[in-house]
Amino acid sequence: MNKKFSKKYKQILWLRHFIGAIAALVVFVIGYFIVKIAYENNFYIVLEKMLGRNFAYFVHDYEPAVILFVIATSQFLVWIGIEWNSSRKIMKIMDSLDCVLDNSADDILLPAEFSDLQNRLNLIKSQNREQQRLTEIEAQKKSDTLTYLAHDIRTPLASVVGYLSLLCESPDMPPEQRNKFVRIAFEKALKFENLIDEFFDITRYSLADKALVKKEVDLCFLIEQISDEFYPFLQQKELRLNLDIPDHLFVFVDAEKMARVFNNVLKNAITYSFLQGSIDVIVQTSSEHVTAIIKNRGETIPHDKLERIFDKFYPTNEFGNSGKGGTGLGLAIAKEIMRMHDGAISAESHHETTAFTITLPIHN
Repeated sequence: MNKKFSKKYKQILWLRHFIGAIAALVVFVIGYFIVKIAYENNFYIVLEKMLGRNFAYFVHDYEPAVILFVIATSQFLVWIGIEWNSSRKIMKIMDSLDCVLDNSADDILLPAEFSDLQNRLNLIKSQNREQQRLTEIEAQKKSDTLTYLAHDIRTPLASVVGYLSLLCESPDMPPEQRNKFVRIAFEKALKFENLIDEFFDITRYSLADKALVKKEVDLCFLIEQISDEFYPFLQQKELRLNLDIPDHLFVFVDAEKMARVFNNVLKNAITYSFLQGSIDVIVQTSSEHVTAIIKNRGETIPHDKLERIFDKFYPTNEFGNSGKGGTGLGLAIAKEIMRMHDGAISAESHHETTAFTITLPIHN
């Protein structure tokens, strides 16, 4: 970038010098004619008043034209010197901009008069270096997660194939044993399905920044639909889902993405709820916002982990029921979608009760 800029800047600099030379020549010509017309007999007197007696005495033997030419030329050379010094400083600043993008730990150094700019560039460089470090960590986590999932998928798939093979090869198997094998194969198939869903979470995460397709949506009806889809999972853990929502509440959102937010949060609440507990979904409205609170009874999330549960690829199985954590993308995706809607999502956990608060502007 700097080579192209340097070449272009030098061309502009030479053009400015050329224009400056023409300007100096024009000033000389105009000054000469003014002297010839108005001050032909009083030139040295005027020169004495302007530049001093000693200077006037020193140059009194020279023609006015020569004196004016020397003055115009000296002013032009001084101007070129100032321009050249300024150009060197500008090129130094441009070189420092390239340093902002590298990963070196060296600080950017600029002339003293640019100390404020130097501090600002060093701050930007530090932030950029930290962002690159976080990006590399995220990429490594994604790679590790894909590796672990690929390994974990083989186990339930092999089990499903193995039990189904036994059922096919033993048509005279006792009904009790057959039912047992069918049940085990079904459980392994569900596990396999969950792992496939996690793969899709990873591949679809990059689509989170797709443009929103907003339309008027009945948010309460959307929540009811999503709640119905979780009925089998609620039954498995003997959970009750209590909805405290208005009959109708229309908001302007991307229905598909907003459904994904509530789907991810509800799925998380079900996963980490105590058996035979309850999950509460409360929707409240104000003049500017819609607030949805999803509460469940489960192990308290430590404060240091609570601050990180919205991070991408954060392993949620570090708290709660071990072995039930997913890819760590569900809540990160929910947060990103809420950001795209100018909304917010937060969590708090106290005394074995965890609450997720989803805030959405009404006039969006």
